[in-house]
Amino acid sequence: MKAIVSVSDLHTGSTTGLLPTGVKGVDGTPIGQNPFQKTLYKYWRHFWHEFVPEVTKGASALFVEINGDAIDGVHHDTTNIVSNSWKAQEDAAIQTLQEVPELCPKKIDEWFFVKGTEVHVGKNGDSEERIAKTLGAVQNEIGEYASYQWRIDVDGMLFQFAHHIGTTSSAAYESSAPMRELIAALVEAAQWGQKLPDVLVRSHRHRFIEVPIPTERGRIRVVITPAWQLRTPFVERIDRMRLPHIGGVVYLVDNGRIQVCEKLYKLPQPAIHKV
Repeated sequence: MKAIVSVSDLHTGSTTGLLPTGVKGVDGTPIGQNPFQKTLYKYWRHFWHEFVPEVTKGASALFVEINGDAIDGVHHDTTNIVSNSWKAQEDAAIQTLQEVPELCPKKIDEWFFVKGTEVHVGKNGDSEERIAKTLGAVQNEIGEYASYQWRIDVDGMLFQFAHHIGTTSSAAYESSAPMRELIAALVEAAQWGQKLPDVLVRSHRHRFIEVPIPTERGRIRVVITPAWQLRTPFVERIDRMRLPHIGGVVYLVDNGRIQVCEKLYKLPQPAIHKV
């Protein structure tokens, strides 16, 4: 059995994103966690120290895939960032990810990085390229440490990782974009004789969903990963009710079968004020 751990949308640098302890700004000023970030960081540590080792018990190899938006960046004149220094945000993300091997008892064999949204990670994903290089990630065929897509064959089972997918403000249509992605994959494979991915992994919209369909060769599926960022002012404008999903996904591959193991952390409900 082999395992891939996929996490995305850390948005390190956002006041509602993941932030480790002991972070300093470019002038050495300490940047502390707010109460929301303390909760996220507690969940992050639990995910790597408890959940991942539990579900990957017995795995002969463990791979980590970061599926885009490792930092929040300096964008849209936002005031909801802990520093307007791209380097400070990159350093914080590197610190967060370098702690993973210390938290996780299982040895990590390789790291893979997918580029996220340019407004968050810079033109051509430059920030994620620097982060991935520091982590010693696998390079793609043109030498990049972070790639817009990764196709990874795990014992004959093909995974295709990319960050972006369509979003929706309606829970009733959350499966629409994943179904379109599946149909596009089927058409492209048939049109050009490509190998059809067994799992297409997407992120970007901060809501977990798994959409499978049956085929002659077995089930294929789209999995959209949860995130590590809470609601932002932008989200408050477009969606007043739904909360993001916080957590990560582990894929177990064993004898031609894939098991999807998601971990979602429950968020506190909004306070109710009685009058």
